[in-house]
Amino acid sequence: MLEKFPLFSALPQEHLASLEAIAREIPAKKGSLLFSPGDAVKGFFAVLDGAIRVYRGSAKGKEITMEIAGPGSTFAEASLFSENYHCYAEVLKDSTIVLIGKDAFQKMIQSNLQFAAAWIHNLSLEVIHLRQRIEELTLKSPIMRIVSYLLLLGEMQNSASVLLPAHRKSIATLLDMTHETFYRASKELENEGLVRFNEQRVEIVNRAKMEEMVE
Repeated sequence: MLEKFPLFSALPQEHLASLEAIAREIPAKKGSLLFSPGDAVKGFFAVLDGAIRVYRGSAKGKEITMEIAGPGSTFAEASLFSENYHCYAEVLKDSTIVLIGKDAFQKMIQSNLQFAAAWIHNLSLEVIHLRQRIEELTLKSPIMRIVSYLLLLGEMQNSASVLLPAHRKSIATLLDMTHETFYRASKELENEGLVRFNEQRVEIVNRAKMEEMVE
């Protein structure tokens, strides 16, 4: 089950088996909250199917989307060493998620130095990806952000036909642009023959050209 997730795929088989033993699959209904700020940390999560929006509130009451976790994604990893969650996790559609419990996971870290080293390596790669995303949001044009995001989804889903984890309006918010800007940039990519949008499905038509654009 967990080997499908990029965060876990590089772990040795014995470590994967140990994680599987403490993982618990649970259903999550659309509109529910998995956690809110101040809730005691239960663990972190992996999405088998569906979509989860992780967001926080600004001082002015605005909701700031930090992540939309779709199939193959994990979230709330950093909370493992906190007492309480510091954001919200909203279920955008009926989902199946996996909870990896905080206490059991910490025991694995403390009792198995090889697993701890492998996990630190994985988290280092995640930090690199996070830095790349910050660069995309702050330095790149809306078209470049969309291209980068679609290529990332293609890599995660291992397919040239990617499924958006949420509605386009939510994706636009995640990429720090208005829905109108997202629509215009998407149409430009379609007109150039790079992608085809079909509701929540996006066909990556010219991956090579898209990769050249974001290099």
